[in-house]
Amino acid sequence: MDKLLREIPQVAKIIERFKGVYPEEVIKRAAREVTQEYRREIRNGLRDRTDTLLGDVEKRIRALLSTNLRKVVNATGIVINTNLGRAPLHREALEFVKEIGEGYSNLEYDLKKGERGSRNSHVEGILCELTGAEAALVVNNNAGAVYLVLNTLAAGKEVVVSRGELVEIGGSFRIPDIMKASGAVLREVGTTNKTKTRDYEEAISENTALLMKVHRSNFYMEGFVQEVNLEELSQLGKKYGVPTYYDAGSGLLINIREMGINSQEPSFGECLRKGIDVVSGSGDKLLGGPQAGIILGRRELLEKVKRNPMARALRIDKLTLAVLEKSLRLYLEGRYREIPVIRMLSQTEKELRGRARKLARMLRKLEVFETEVLKDMAKPGGGSIPEVELPTYCVAVKQKGMNPEELARRLRLCEPPVVGRIKRDVLLLDMRTVSDTELTDILRAFTSLL
Repeated sequence: MDKLLREIPQVAKIIERFKGVYPEEVIKRAAREVTQEYRREIRNGLRDRTDTLLGDVEKRIRALLSTNLRKVVNATGIVINTNLGRAPLHREALEFVKEIGEGYSNLEYDLKKGERGSRNSHVEGILCELTGAEAALVVNNNAGAVYLVLNTLAAGKEVVVSRGELVEIGGSFRIPDIMKASGAVLREVGTTNKTKTRDYEEAISENTALLMKVHRSNFYMEGFVQEVNLEELSQLGKKYGVPTYYDAGSGLLINIREMGINSQEPSFGECLRKGIDVVSGSGDKLLGGPQAGIILGRRELLEKVKRNPMARALRIDKLTLAVLEKSLRLYLEGRYREIPVIRMLSQTEKELRGRARKLARMLRKLEVFETEVLKDMAKPGGGSIPEVELPTYCVAVKQKGMNPEELARRLRLCEPPVVGRIKRDVLLLDMRTVSDTELTDILRAFTSLL
């Protein structure tokens, strides 16, 4: 034991070994941590060699220098993967945010008038042009948008909503809780599986502030079901002079059916054309932009929302605004198919099969892994269009003597981490969410496991 302890070099000598390569403070911390661990393990009889110490110190240095937030290869097949950051951003949006972030900008300054301006003005006109809305407001996320709309238009009054739409999505976000926090009074109608127009109508009183409909987000119902559609809700609202509000959730700007996706998911514009007074949704789901809550609708109602003091607390920052504006301009220019989320959702089976075969060949050359190309189903994800599944191609990977859970765990610890999915006791790498350029990242990860 004493001999092993004497073999551990002094921290000062370790610092000299890596000085000039890494920051000295980081070297010092890594050296102290690793040498302490080695001494403890030697004294407890858990270590019988020290020749790996310098290598372990360098690994610790690299770990300390790496950021907590890291790029990940998403091979799960879930396009809008909330756990993995939702929508990847277009390269031009990233270039623009760098340009804006590096210096000053006209965030809240009107260059023509030479006076204070509104940050919302940079995207309001674009959103109105894309959707036909009279006015628009952007806040930090859609939960904030829902809160702001309810707090502004219904605080202290009733909001009528179907019992079958009182949803909970990721992070324990529950519509009833948001409604309570906003000061609005929930008036639920109908049953879990069936809500009719007359259920809404019978609930309307002089205390009714809004008729609300909520996107079900991460589940759908079929069979003996009925719901009030947007046109019916709009007509009812107009009949009684009660504003209507739809929490659309997914933030769709185009007709998704034109992409070959069989879904009745309405776009923002469709919601408004069907007569809904106010609609809100996310910026980082089907829209393919940054996290943001987008509120659209009638000018008189939106002006009230804008004047709410909480609008300042929920406003978006300049970097998010930059990414959102550039993303929206891709729609204006008719280039929305270049947006990563739209591109991934609209890939053909031929493209996916070709990519899967290429990756399978690359991995087979390592002569350790068994690979097979399989057809499967992927999901849009992100609480957007839960009823939709998309055909995809995956590479099934096996390593002799290793279970799929352990192989998946090791890939998650690679650089960059690779996250797949396990199905029927096999690790699958889904090509719908893997780009051509990421194939080399996956190969590098598998190579590091050898």
